[in-house]
Amino acid sequence: MNKNNKIKCVVLVAREHGLSTLRELQSTNNYQITAIFTHKFNPKSYDAETKIRDDFEDFQLFASQNKIPLYTIDSTDQKKLLEDFASKNEFGFLLSISWRYLIPPQVFEKAEFGAINLHRGDLPKYAGVEPIRKALENNEERIAVCCHHITKNYDEGEVIFKSYHDSNYDEGMSLELNIERLKKEITKYFPELTIKTFKHLTKEDTNEK
Repeated sequence: MNKNNKIKCVVLVAREHGLSTLRELQSTNNYQITAIFTHKFNPKSYDAETKIRDDFEDFQLFASQNKIPLYTIDSTDQKKLLEDFASKNEFGFLLSISWRYLIPPQVFEKAEFGAINLHRGDLPKYAGVEPIRKALENNEERIAVCCHHITKNYDEGEVIFKSYHDSNYDEGMSLELNIERLKKEITKYFPELTIKTFKHLTKEDTNEK
């Protein structure tokens, strides 16, 4: 821990559920965000022009207001920024939410207490992309947000905690609108699971039982 007894956290986050988790972490007395890595541009998979993300200014503002270094990574070539940062800094946690790229072992193995990813799908059944869509297409009555250890492959690490949420599929809405509705409804689980997991992984140091 640092001199203020706060555990240093490096966060790789995007989208609203990533931003809400940043805000929750910043409001605690136990954790210090020492660097934020995010994506500035939309992925080509749904934006051929790769425009600047609608929420990028929100991340910029958060970082500026809280005096936290902000880095952007939008290609595999730029991933060296993260590797260089990890090689030069010590940190207790590495947190990933909506991160596009595989995280190399030399980065996630640096985290003293753990490197975790939050995934909006029930693992291992709904690993990979579009987990909510897959669950709804399979008529699942509930979806899950999972917190798991980061490994060298996507969504393969041991699951630490899960939160379930009723699908409540609305037949009067399209599949796309149901997906967007659920994305908003489950945003609250990301900060909750993050704090719960951090406390769990540091219970010997924080006297959590």
